[in-house]
Formats: sequence, C-alpha cells, structure tokens
Amino acid sequence: MNPLLPQFPESLVQMLHSPDLSTLHGHVQTVAQALGFEHFVYALRVPENFTQSSILMVDGYPPGWTGHYMAQAYHAHDPVIRYCSRNILPVLWHGVPGGASEPDARRIMGEAAEHGLCTGLSVPLHTPHGELGIFSGTVSRVGRAAQADIAQAQAHAHLLASYVHEALRRLAPMPPQRPVLSPREQQVLRWAADGKTSWEISCLLHISERTANFHLNTVAQKLGVFSRQHAIARALLLGLIQPSPF
Repeated sequence: MNPLLPQFPESLVQMLHSPDLSTLHGHVQTVAQALGFEHFVYALRVPENFTQSSILMVDGYPPGWTGHYMAQAYHAHDPVIRYCSRNILPVLWHGVPGGASEPDARRIMGEAAEHGLCTGLSVPLHTPHGELGIFSGTVSRVGRAAQADIAQAQAHAHLLASYVHEALRRLAPMPPQRPVLSPREQQVLRWAADGKTSWEISCLLHISERTANFHLNTVAQKLGVFSRQHAIARALLLGLIQPSPF
C-alpha cells in the first residue's frame, strides 16, 4: 500500500475545500497516484437540454488525448461511456461490455492505449440533478498484474469520485441555476407525467381544474417551455421531479 493512503480521508477533505481548480487538480493527482494510477480524469456532463450539455473536467490524461477524443466525438461509441450511463458500479476496462467485440469500440480503446491509457478503471456517478460524472484512473502497463492492481483501487476510487464531483461542482462555472418547483408544482407535474388530464389531477389532489392548470402554466414559465409535454421532459432531464415517495 502506498504510504499516502493512511491519510486518504484527510486528503479527501482537503480536496473538497480546494480554493480553485488548479489546487483541486493537484489534490486529485496526488490521491490518484497514491492509488496507483498514472493518469486520471473526472468528466462531468451537466445537461442543459436534450441536444446540448456542458462538460466540466479535472483532466489528468496525457496531453493531446482529451482534445483528440472530443474532436473525434468518440463518446458516441465509447463502451466505457455507454456502460457508465446505464450503471452505478465501477467497471474495469478489460471487462466492459462490447469493448472487444465492436470495431468502433476497439479503435477507441486501441488509440487510448497508444496514448498510454492501457489498463483502466471507471467509476460512474449519477446525481439528483440529472448529471453524469465519470472518474477514470489508468496505468500504462498491461497484463493480469496491472489489472489486479487497478481492481484493488476500486473502493477508494469510488469514494474519490464523489469528493471530486462535489469540489468541481462548487468551483467550476455552472450553467444557469435550475428553477425551483414548489411541492405542489412537483405533485401536479408528476401526475401529468403519468398521463393524467387537468381534470383528473384536480380530482386526485382535491383542487379545481383551473388551479391544476395554473400550476402547470407556472411550471412551464419557470422552465421556459410552452407545452405540458415539454415541461415534463425538461423537468425529468434536470432532475426536478422523481417518482414518489422520494
């Protein structure tokens, strides 16, 4: 075990309170190296609408790789991205579904290896705001020994991802603040998402149909949309409504 790991909890607290992005990058790099990673990245997708998202990063990958990756839109065929968008458990790159069987995926993973990203681990993080974060740590070695070393870091990497996320979200410029829906507005919109008409919502909530429509119109104004369907879709995208009871 790296001698820095006994200070792991303290390192996470320091990271969380980083005063700026440069300091955060330094803290993450120190902890990642203590876990045995040579390179790392934390990428956070912040949805703005269904056709556009902001991408925030703490990038410790080799120079040139991230820019090449984004320019080639590799995210569309990256098996690690696909896995992380649908799952919550960490994944070892050599075991990611589709990584070895799909030509596009093989090309992406092959080019990553050429940049020194040979053996890796990725940790997905799904937030209540509809965001997707992915922490990845890699080494330039290959083989079973490298895979075993990476696998041992899974638990620490999972916790590290959560702390990096909180620090990055505090420090990085974020898209315009999400509107706040009142409990009643959320309640009305959830019933609308279940396909209920305004009259049905009024009966379920013991309010007038006019009041139900008032709440739906207010929600649409807050979200900057012009239809009930668009309001439902945008609220779901932004994580403003969830199924009951939570």
